[in-house]
Amino acid sequence: MTVKDSIIIGFHSCVDYELKWDQKRLEELIKSYKIHNDELAMDLEIDSARSLLIVALAHMKMGVGAEFTPSSNDICLEFANNFQYEVTVGGTAARAAIAISKIGYESSLSMVCCNKHIKDTLPEAVHYFSNVGENHEAEYPHVVFSYPANAHISVEDIDFVTPRENRMMFSRDVDSLNMVISQDFAPMMEEAKVMLLSCFSEVLEKDILKKRMEELNLLLEALPKEAFVLMEDGCYINKEFRTYVHDALRDKLSALSMNEDEMQEYYGKRINIMDPSEVLNTIGYIYKKLGVPILIVHSAAWAIAYGKHAKSMCKVLEGGTNMAATRFCFGDNFGKKEYELVSNGECRKDSIEFGEEIESLSEEEICCVASKDLRYVEHPVVVGLGDSFAGGMLPELVNGNGVK
Repeated sequence: MTVKDSIIIGFHSCVDYELKWDQKRLEELIKSYKIHNDELAMDLEIDSARSLLIVALAHMKMGVGAEFTPSSNDICLEFANNFQYEVTVGGTAARAAIAISKIGYESSLSMVCCNKHIKDTLPEAVHYFSNVGENHEAEYPHVVFSYPANAHISVEDIDFVTPRENRMMFSRDVDSLNMVISQDFAPMMEEAKVMLLSCFSEVLEKDILKKRMEELNLLLEALPKEAFVLMEDGCYINKEFRTYVHDALRDKLSALSMNEDEMQEYYGKRINIMDPSEVLNTIGYIYKKLGVPILIVHSAAWAIAYGKHAKSMCKVLEGGTNMAATRFCFGDNFGKKEYELVSNGECRKDSIEFGEEIESLSEEEICCVASKDLRYVEHPVVVGLGDSFAGGMLPELVNGNGVK
């Protein structure tokens, strides 16, 4: 019998290698590769483990996160093998489905990667469908390199302190490069109230992307007309493809969500995310360019919904904020008790003040939710926060908050 859940999620799934932070080992690698400060660059072609480390250091210096596709999978593995790591299930779609299962919500998950590790890890509440078939066992690990705030990196002429915690992801994943979509998933979508789409950021060939957009638009016809379609954006390898995806799906989307780095990349420059006027101008600019009903932006300090019926999204933003905060505190090791504990915690005072000011300045409908005050967390988890935020919005949407 075909399972027909209210929450539908697709399509990105993968195996993650989550590297353990080891500053001593990192500094040893800098020395062994003889890397100097004037080499640090954020847009370098990654054709070796050395160039991968150079790009990583440049991003650490700025305190930003990103996603990259090195020239081979072997480069990712070579870099990962310098550190201890935990093997987990990643990808926005898969991680979002796992997150909401921990607080009692079932979902149907359409995946572009399906192997024994993923099948053995997914909870029973996640009813998965493999777009690449049940016998597909290939693994192309996504290397997740997380770094803490206030890490002082001092080797030779390299000397900086990381301004905040963040993460980078490196992968050459054939499944993600192809993002296969099957129309056979359609029967599982027929009673959906909400569908979360993850991005197509790792697709590098225009012909493949064009075909996937055609296939996705056809697949979305299986949704009930009243279903809320939410897309979580990403860091596109090919920047032009980001606009192409937005244009291809605009008429199907109820809301588009992105994090602070993706917002600033779209805008074309870095901004002060605690300056209400600057943030409002940036979000307003992006909203007009996108042409979607609601734009959602989530950061370390706040989450904002902007546009048509944005006020209806306040509870939805709270759900995302609470789930991301819970992951920040507990990683994968949480249940309803931990989720409720974090959800009932205090919000950041500076974020509350920011929200009050930006709402007073906006002429467009807007809702701003403050992030939780998590200064007490000694060992924060920074990977998967955006995935958790996206997943955390789904229970509120399926419970009737938010409008199409």
